[in-house]
Amino acid sequence: MTENMRINVKLYGGMKRHAPGKNNEFEMRLKPGDTLADAMNRLSVSEGHYVSLINGKRAIPSTVFKNGDTLVLFPPVSGG
Repeated sequence: MTENMRINVKLYGGMKRHAPGKNNEFEMRLKPGDTLADAMNRLSVSEGHYVSLINGKRAIPSTVFKNGDTLVLFPPVSGG
């Protein structure tokens, strides 16, 4: 039997609407080997519509989570 991993998630700005409740910081359970793309799918976030950091470093969709990681998501920043 495979045990689930737990990651901490923090959503900022417009990303807060993807939180499973009213709290923008929450814990998410994932399966070992799950990637950022898997987490975004579970949160119903479209590809390319976010900036992601895992443990303070930029992450790409194929990044694999480790138990206890912290995922931070915020909308892309634009302007001049």
